[in-house]
Amino acid sequence: MKIYTVKPDSNFRLMYPEEAVYESDDWEFKCKPLAGKLPLHFEAYFNEKSDKPFPDIAWIGMNTFAFRADVATELVEILEESGELLPFKVDGDIWYCLNVLQKSESSVDPEKSSYEINDGETRFGLKQPAFIVKNLPKSPLFKIREDNYTNIYCLDHRSSESDIVNNFFCAVAAHAYTGVKFEEVFNDESDR
Repeated sequence: MKIYTVKPDSNFRLMYPEEAVYESDDWEFKCKPLAGKLPLHFEAYFNEKSDKPFPDIAWIGMNTFAFRADVATELVEILEESGELLPFKVDGDIWYCLNVLQKSESSVDPEKSSYEINDGETRFGLKQPAFIVKNLPKSPLFKIREDNYTNIYCLDHRSSESDIVNNFFCAVAAHAYTGVKFEEVFNDESDR
């Protein structure tokens, strides 16, 4: 089993929500429901000054991602198991913003993790999490308290066919979706 952080692929255009939504108090993805708080079908746009290609999955700020409608439809079971899909429009086309709601309060081992500051009493700035496998959530994507629910973590567990079918990492690779990359942060070989 491996765990990755999901990152934007800088070889593709980034997406931006309309200013009123971005500046609102609700534009914060910290494992709290946003359905009914963000405007239904808000607008977003790609950087038009860029000559980079358009992605299938776009970074839309606050370390979250937007999925083109066909991509969201293909991955709906994986995405809805991890959070909520919030519809919005880009040039009249429907996209879905993923708000990850699955979180883990006790899956990081503070003694084995590395921090920017760790004086024995105070730990601050998680650099490299060490996970406690038995405490990991069952969802394909999740966030952790130790980094203030900032990064999206992807669980790559392949012990069974069901694990593979419901695996975000495998689904993105199998469909060759663009716009995201995966940075390995944990590897537990005992899963094999």
